[in-house]
Amino acid sequence: MVHAHPELADAGTSAPLVLAISARDATEAAALSDVMTAAKAALRSSGATLTKVMDALFPAERDFPMPPALLEQVNRNAKARAELADEFGLLSGAEVAELAASTSGNASAMASRWKNEGKVFTVGPTGGQRFPGFQFGKDDGRPLPVIAQVLTVFGDRLSGWELALWFTSSNGWLGGERPVDVLDSDPELVVDAAGHLAAELLG
Repeated sequence: MVHAHPELADAGTSAPLVLAISARDATEAAALSDVMTAAKAALRSSGATLTKVMDALFPAERDFPMPPALLEQVNRNAKARAELADEFGLLSGAEVAELAASTSGNASAMASRWKNEGKVFTVGPTGGQRFPGFQFGKDDGRPLPVIAQVLTVFGDRLSGWELALWFTSSNGWLGGERPVDVLDSDPELVVDAAGHLAAELLG
């Protein structure tokens, strides 16, 4: 399950959880996938606490190997992120301004404003954040309205990378299509798919 859905992976966990679940139809399969994503998000906060405890107990210069399962999960997560970057680009604020043909003297101001207004999201650490390129229109470089709608549905329940991988992973509510592939043709369905996962995250 984790291998098939990179949005369920998190390099911060100590080992991957692999489950074999059968579904009677596509609708049930989509619901099960959302349940698993919601469970992962619910565990994230406790996992972060555990990581802090482990960091306090063990020195940074560890002389013991990382578990193979953890290394494999980290590699899968890194591969998914690299593929996203290769396919869509991870843009700086200045690159977003260039894409939108902004004439502002502060090249990053517009992108920052769009993020603060909830029109787009970023991935990466503070100070090095990037904007996944699929959020912007091919013709005018401005945020696609559907992105803001999805962000409103999810609120703060998913991190930037979790959002990015949700957009770029196969989704049962979209007949196996990735949300990113139907942003233009069926934006309402993308928002509906986000709503199904948001409901599970609230549960």
